[in-house]
Amino acid sequence: MEIRTERLILRDFIPNDINFYMELETHFDCIEYESETVPEEVTLINNFDQIIELSGTDPRDKYCFIILNKETNEPVGRVVLWKIDESIREWEMGWFIHPIYWKNGYASEAAKAMIQFAFETLSAHRIQSLCHEHNQRSERVMINCGMYKEGILRSVRYLNHHWAGSLIYSILDSDIKKR
Repeated sequence: MEIRTERLILRDFIPNDINFYMELETHFDCIEYESETVPEEVTLINNFDQIIELSGTDPRDKYCFIILNKETNEPVGRVVLWKIDESIREWEMGWFIHPIYWKNGYASEAAKAMIQFAFETLSAHRIQSLCHEHNQRSERVMINCGMYKEGILRSVRYLNHHWAGSLIYSILDSDIKKR
C-alpha cells in the first residue's frame, strides 16, 4: 500500500527497510520522550517482523508506513495508525522522524495524509494522538494537522525516574467537513 503527498511517499515497510527502522527506533532523540532505555535488538527485530506481517492482512487494524522523500527516495521516518475502538470508529496515530530531517514539515505532511486516508478510506470517526507533555515538536505536529487539544492525562508516563503527563489531541470527521 502506498500514499503519496506533495513531497513524500508513505508505503508499507519491506524487509530491506530494517536498517533504517533499527536506526530510527534506537536513536536517542527519537525515543527521548518514549523510553528511558534503547529497545533490545531482538525486540526490534520481532516488532519489525510483525510490521511486515501486518502489511499482508486484510482488513487491517494497523498501518505502519515508512516515510520516504519523494525526490530522493530516502527514508525520513515512519507513521503509524491503529484502530483503538471499533464501536466508535476511533483510531490513534503516531510518528517518528529521523532527527536529521526535523524542521522540514515531514511529520505534519505525513500525519495529514494519514488523517485523510483514515477519514476517506477507513471511515474513521475520530483520530487521536498523544505525546509526552514536554514534547513540543509532536504537539506542533498535532496542531498543524488541525487537531484539537482535549487536555492532559496527568502522571501516565514514568520516564527517567519521574512521572509525566501525556497531551491528548483529536480530530473528528465532522471537523474535516466544516473546512
